[in-house]
Amino acid sequence: MGSSERPDWWQKNAELRDELGLPEYEPSRLLDGTYVHEVLAAVESEYGVTVELVSEEPSHPSTWAFVIDGVECASAIRRRDDRGNNVYQITAEELRQQIDSELA
Repeated sequence: MGSSERPDWWQKNAELRDELGLPEYEPSRLLDGTYVHEVLAAVESEYGVTVELVSEEPSHPSTWAFVIDGVECASAIRRRDDRGNNVYQITAEELRQQIDSELA
């Protein structure tokens, strides 16, 4: 995503990280590099549901559930990359297959 496409909050975050000498921010993503928020927004739009990421122990690494309208539809281990950004250990295709089969 180019810097002109980034939302204001991302730009502010990047400026603050630069000032503090912190590594570059990247939103939570899946194993194949797809941003989590893009997949979840598509699911919410397609099915008219609400998706939440839930963990009972949000340490690193930890298991997170993809909960749709109160029902767990998929889960994945969340790890941090070398810059401290979240990476869920599931691909977008795998996640969509699990969600689609649960909601079909």
